[in-house]
Amino acid sequence: MNIFKILARIPCEITWMLISHYPGGFGILLRYWYMKRSLKFLGKNVIIDTGVYFQNPEFISIGDNCWIDKNAILLAGRDRSNREKIILKNKDYPGEPGEVFIGKNVHVGPACIISGISAGVYISDDCGLSAQCKVYSFTHHYRSKKEPANRDFHFSPMVTHDRQCLIEGPIYLGVSTGAALNSIILPGVLIGENSFVSINSVVHKGTFGSNSMISGNPAKRIGDRFKANA
Repeated sequence: MNIFKILARIPCEITWMLISHYPGGFGILLRYWYMKRSLKFLGKNVIIDTGVYFQNPEFISIGDNCWIDKNAILLAGRDRSNREKIILKNKDYPGEPGEVFIGKNVHVGPACIISGISAGVYISDDCGLSAQCKVYSFTHHYRSKKEPANRDFHFSPMVTHDRQCLIEGPIYLGVSTGAALNSIILPGVLIGENSFVSINSVVHKGTFGSNSMISGNPAKRIGDRFKANA
């Protein structure tokens, strides 16, 4: 019996514990084989590096020729709780609620977090997220929108649901969009193709057209990424 058949008979949590930090090319092969069976879709020539974590992999799709770098965290799935929610619309979002879709030729850098829980994240072809980028379509709010003076609301998932308020809104990154080191993209944001988010920027909200240079906290469009020929 070969190694793949042996691993197929082991409970999934134990299998991933055994292979998620296995080094070298054989480790990459093992993780690819395993996630090919677990993800909604996994394309060809995909590198899943050491320490990567998937939550609800059946809601995650990864296209051809991608690299999910070391210790990246990909979170997906539906939130069906009765917690208060602030819903941010994104009419041009092409994906499905609660799913993380990663197109072709995408690099997700070391220690990135992509959370498509409830709302969804769609990353188009040829995009790049540098190390420690955060993309959250679903996050806690610091107070209730319905009862803003109510001090019984808490910024914690550990309190009862009636004392939490959430913000959710799908996120879309267009083709050939880049996000530099430590940048943060929050619920409801749409960034058009050929755009770039600079280092340490926090994109709180809004729609950014194609060919945008985006920078700051809160982030704003500061110019064109690619300049027209003089």
